[in-house]
Amino acid sequence: MNAARHERPRRAPVVAALLLLVLAAPPPPLSAAPHASPRYAGRSLEDALLDLRARGLRIVFTSHVVRPEMRVEREPAAGEPRRVLDQLLAPHGLAAREGAGGVLVVVPRPEAPPPPAYAESPPAAPDPAPVLLLHEEIVVTPSRISLLDAQPAGLLAVSRREILSLPHLGDDFFRALTLLPGMAANDITARFHVRGGRRDESLVVIDGQELFAPFHLEDLDSPLSVVAPATLAGAELSTGGFSARHGDRMSGVLDMTTLRPAGAPRGRLGAGVLGFHLGGGGAFGGERGAWLVEARRDTSDLLSAVLRDETPDYWDAFGKLDYRAGPRHALRFNSLLSGDAVDVEETRSDESKRYDIEGESAYHWLTHLASLGADLALESAVASAGLERERLGVEEEEDARFAIRDERESAVVELRQAWQLQATPRHFLQWGWQRRDFESEYEYDGTRRLEDPLARIRHDFGREATRFAGRFDERDTGLYLVDRMRLREPLTLELGVRHDRHSQTAESRTSPRLNLAWLLAERSVVRLAWGRFHQSQRPYELQVEDGETAFHPVERAEHRVLGFETLVGEGAAGGGLELRLELYQRRVANPRPRYENLFEAMNFFPEVEPDRVRIAPERSVAEGAELFLRGELGDRAAWWINYAHATTEDEIAARRAPRLHDQTHAVNADLDLRAGRHWRVNLAWRYHTGWPTTPLALRAEEDEEGEVELVPVLGPLNAARLADYHRLDLRASRRWQLGRVALDLFVDVQNLYDRRNLAGFDVAIDEDEGTVVFEREDWPGLVPSAGVALEF
Repeated sequence: MNAARHERPRRAPVVAALLLLVLAAPPPPLSAAPHASPRYAGRSLEDALLDLRARGLRIVFTSHVVRPEMRVEREPAAGEPRRVLDQLLAPHGLAAREGAGGVLVVVPRPEAPPPPAYAESPPAAPDPAPVLLLHEEIVVTPSRISLLDAQPAGLLAVSRREILSLPHLGDDFFRALTLLPGMAANDITARFHVRGGRRDESLVVIDGQELFAPFHLEDLDSPLSVVAPATLAGAELSTGGFSARHGDRMSGVLDMTTLRPAGAPRGRLGAGVLGFHLGGGGAFGGERGAWLVEARRDTSDLLSAVLRDETPDYWDAFGKLDYRAGPRHALRFNSLLSGDAVDVEETRSDESKRYDIEGESAYHWLTHLASLGADLALESAVASAGLERERLGVEEEEDARFAIRDERESAVVELRQAWQLQATPRHFLQWGWQRRDFESEYEYDGTRRLEDPLARIRHDFGREATRFAGRFDERDTGLYLVDRMRLREPLTLELGVRHDRHSQTAESRTSPRLNLAWLLAERSVVRLAWGRFHQSQRPYELQVEDGETAFHPVERAEHRVLGFETLVGEGAAGGGLELRLELYQRRVANPRPRYENLFEAMNFFPEVEPDRVRIAPERSVAEGAELFLRGELGDRAAWWINYAHATTEDEIAARRAPRLHDQTHAVNADLDLRAGRHWRVNLAWRYHTGWPTTPLALRAEEDEEGEVELVPVLGPLNAARLADYHRLDLRASRRWQLGRVALDLFVDVQNLYDRRNLAGFDVAIDEDEGTVVFEREDWPGLVPSAGVALEF
């Protein structure tokens, strides 16, 4: 165990020098390179446009305009890429409009009817020129870049194809996100930390609805999300300085939208290592209506092999019905259901354990979308959600015994409205409100007896029972206003403010926010963000298992972000380089206390472990610098690499201590190879500084009878580090297209070179020898997985 003290890393000099160097260097002129004309007939329109981009055209588009089902029916007659683009777009009622810096923005042709009033495609889209300037967050979209949404994308975005081609166990979309800058997670979970924040500090939204429990198998560290990737049309990931539209979470936002199928019904059937899935979608009523369904079920035997000795089960089902009631009105009904369970039964000569854990969630929401004129749109929704969780556990070991019955149930009813107004071509307004009523009930009865000497470090050492029964009602109200204006040619300003009221703690909080974009050159932009963010402790988040019976005040955070994006050269094979540099700071004035297990990474019932401690910081600070580079190597390979230099620290009793997932240095690198016309091979390597751990020693003390005993003594919190972490993952995928039938195959290998990365320790005290014994626990080594899917 490395007992070297944590040192505050040096920050600004190298990053500042790099920023000045990039700002001073003018972008090279556009160049062109000869390419053989490929065949496009039969391919998706998205594929064809991405190929033209590799040939030198700077094309940007959104999936709401270039939809996934659009295909190229006839081979273009032209040979020059710009003319080929026009011929590809024309049959679909689309055209290429030249924007700032020569960017070709794919838009509906002026003579084509405007898109309907949908949340995924607002009727009053901002002008493409300011759109390029306004967004300061990484956006994950189904196309390479998104410009035409109400919250438009910047230069650097990751398409649907790029994200899903990344290696990720279980074909879970959430797992791929941890390769992006500012994201951290362990090898088991699909949950993530955004820039060092707690997991519960990120907002997860799908089609406008927040998911309060977005993961399966919480007691196995949430290895899978409840969102099926086949249903997604796009997603925006915000890692700081996000809009005032989003409230009550203070680190990040993952905002997802689902597909709206068109044309004849199509089905999907697939299977992988962790589960089966079945779904489909299509249009009806002359394209006025659309439906989408997807259901998933676990593969219990294989899932148990991946997750060791447990027997987990999970399932989820998603449904969506979308109907255009007229040229200006649309209705959409969504439903998302999920359930999971874990059974563990083990009996040995001197030990026995029996766990029975179940959880269910249900979300239903009805949305009305209206176009109230050429420049005004309204979205109204009513929603309900239900969460249930039950944990039953009994265990008897030589030095520990416990019995726990934990039952929780929550219900949420919500009303919300969102307005959008394109006041002028340079002035865009959004405003809205939200009302939520929560009801949560708890029944917790836990007894424990810990004879392990390590239990002396617990925050509640000596307490052998925790019992609580109660019900809590909460009424949350939120209002917001966002005003985006283009002040002059290089500057665009967004001012936002929201006001939230939380009845449980009788608090009202106002959150002003500001975003500024400054176009330095045709292909370079600087962004500045500042804002205040607040987060309440919701009724279903009370940690009664750790003895908490009252809610903590609303947490207060301040974000400061400075970013720079540029495109350095483009057009020639291997010549285009996209760069993003971002400096950030997040200060939390009153972080609420949290409970952590210092040494062991995973436990079914963490509240009864001997290394459980309470951490109550006065303040916390997360700050760092992130660099993202992306380019192409010819027309068959693409790469990107990101580096983060960061700290996340709590101030406790006048000392700064790094948080458990603090990563001083982190590197993620990806190489995406298009092997032939059909195969795609992706290699992803990740590295980060070892996570912090706390030194532990023994001290001899006399007990009441005058005998000497060894007492565990903690060193400074998180003052040591685990060994550095790194691994290489691989994913190979292939598609066979046989008319309307398509077959997809993927093979995924996590930790290709079988690195034994240290996860933590099983700590024991050898009283005979007078030593602390650290038995290492590793994350999984090489983990292969595979899957196949049929579309028909």
